[in-house]
Amino acid sequence: MAPSARELLEQAAASGSDLETVARGVLARLADLTGLSSTYLAETRLTADEQYIVFSCNRSDFFHIPEDVTLPWSEGVCRFVVEGGPHYTTDAQKQFPSSSVARLLEIRTFISYPVFTPGGRFFGTLCGASKELVEIQQEILELMRECALLIGRRLPVNT
Repeated sequence: MAPSARELLEQAAASGSDLETVARGVLARLADLTGLSSTYLAETRLTADEQYIVFSCNRSDFFHIPEDVTLPWSEGVCRFVVEGGPHYTTDAQKQFPSSSVARLLEIRTFISYPVFTPGGRFFGTLCGASKELVEIQQEILELMRECALLIGRRLPVNT
């Protein structure tokens, strides 16, 4: 019998205690479970109006989000989700028309959940994106939300 999605994520979390090991394991499993081209963890730097891509897992030759780059937070899709937009959409450019990042990268399917430090401070977002339409089951969306919580627990309290 194949392992469940939750078991796969638990395995990723158990593979190490440091943020990088857990995040990379979770991103890879989320990419497998969702079928999205890219899954990534981004740190939000509000005072600098930046969203910094800390770790990413890319499964497409046509669309990927590289690590160690910054995007403007004020134009990013994640910002609109954090400010009350839906966590999941299959039409990001229409859902978030003010996001130049969604238009520039031609994002169609987008998922995002906020990540908070153990002390409750907003750190950034756990996201997934693709240029094509990708239907995601509610169970997988809930797992991704849980992954955002799990990653947040691995962050230093004072981050």
